[in-house]
Amino acid sequence: MKGAGPMLEVREDPQIRRHQIANRLTNVERRLLTYLSKNRTLVVCVGNIGAGKSSLVKLLAYSTGMSALFELPDEGFEDHVVSNPSLYPLLATAKNSAKRTLGRYYGAINDFIACQRKEKEGSPAWQAAKKNLEHAALDIQHAYLDLRKMQLEAVPHLASSTCIDGSPLADRFAFCEVLHRDMDVPYLTAESLRVIDARLMTEFRPLVQPGLMVLLKSPVDYLLRNIRERQRDEEQTHADEIPEGLSRLVRALNPRYERLVSKLRENGWYRGPVLVIDVSKIDFVSNVRHLIAVYEGIESLLVPKEFRA
Repeated sequence: MKGAGPMLEVREDPQIRRHQIANRLTNVERRLLTYLSKNRTLVVCVGNIGAGKSSLVKLLAYSTGMSALFELPDEGFEDHVVSNPSLYPLLATAKNSAKRTLGRYYGAINDFIACQRKEKEGSPAWQAAKKNLEHAALDIQHAYLDLRKMQLEAVPHLASSTCIDGSPLADRFAFCEVLHRDMDVPYLTAESLRVIDARLMTEFRPLVQPGLMVLLKSPVDYLLRNIRERQRDEEQTHADEIPEGLSRLVRALNPRYERLVSKLRENGWYRGPVLVIDVSKIDFVSNVRHLIAVYEGIESLLVPKEFRA
């Protein structure tokens, strides 16, 4: 698309020898740290549930000195608010609110699916369950928009560059599209979608914009395995299985994330560079060569060649 930034898919460099790994990794980390400390940049990481967004943000932040903001309060994945600890309590409160709302939302989905199995469509019980689901679907979008807004408002007050787990753009053009258009019945109403669009236009247009978007993608089976292994309370049943509602959501979201970048560019919401990582092929968590490829991909999209010389 004319005027759009480059889009790069991460590839492993098979030529890296074992004795070169330490130098290759620390050199790219040093270059990123130096550049990002002098050129404040916002990096957002987006992708389906279970793709590893929070893991990448944590690695990137602690390797390059960036501030890191996460979307859920998980042990080991707390906000890393460099040089401004006063913001942490506010952000933590917003994250906890989003987590509670997310639990109620998943509960409403599962209640509706259970109702569908035993009630005729349009019956009073079916309509009540559907209405509860519609309210929960809008509530979770509001909760995440509140959190995203607070995070983006905090970014200019942080001393360093910032990376964020998630984006209001992904919430709107992946999650909301799925909830409104791709489920068996609309979970999110057309009126709710208009409310969300109005919030985006009035509240988010003036806020700081990303300098880089990192898109994590994967086949569905890989995502579901990751979700099962991490065992978050809101993502498990009593039998430690993934709830059917969550499984449906993950499957429906994958095609939306495949089209996310083109959708954002069509709408003029984001035209900057994009780094694409297929996490089923690039295991940046446990493979150092793959982590090097990710960092060098970020560097190639962000850091001018003259700075790297």
